[in-house]
Amino acid sequence: MIPRLAPDNAGGILVKIDHRTWLPIALFAAGVALVVAAVSAGLAELTLFFVFPVITGTSPVFYVGVLLIVLGFFVGFILMMMGRLEIDYHMEHEVHEGNWKYPVPPPGEQPKTQYGGVILIGPIPIAFGSNRNIAIFMLVAGIVLLIAFIAAVLVVR
Repeated sequence: MIPRLAPDNAGGILVKIDHRTWLPIALFAAGVALVVAAVSAGLAELTLFFVFPVITGTSPVFYVGVLLIVLGFFVGFILMMMGRLEIDYHMEHEVHEGNWKYPVPPPGEQPKTQYGGVILIGPIPIAFGSNRNIAIFMLVAGIVLLIAFIAAVLVVR
């Protein structure tokens, strides 16, 4: 299954995630959990440089957490590239054989691209998107990150 943005029945956006996506997410989440555990146990320190959080530590728990975070990004990038190559291969071979496994737009018609993002300037989220639903979703994600940041600062103190 290819990850795609698809409209749901309520007019929102559903994200379909294939099996490749879970491994990097799990590695990243495990790394964040280990870094949070190291900070909570006093094995690492959370400080603020202006409004930017900086985490430092020398414990093995902290190092393994950082390693898992970096590994999650690396594995995610590699799996994304492998998936893209697989999609290109199937598109090239199956479309020419008349087997339309993946949706292909009619000739001359471009598929509509939707995008969104959130920029955190310090703790303040700035959301944007190609339509209102995506922008609102990004704003909610930014507010959740803001709350998580404030909670982390309060827990450390």
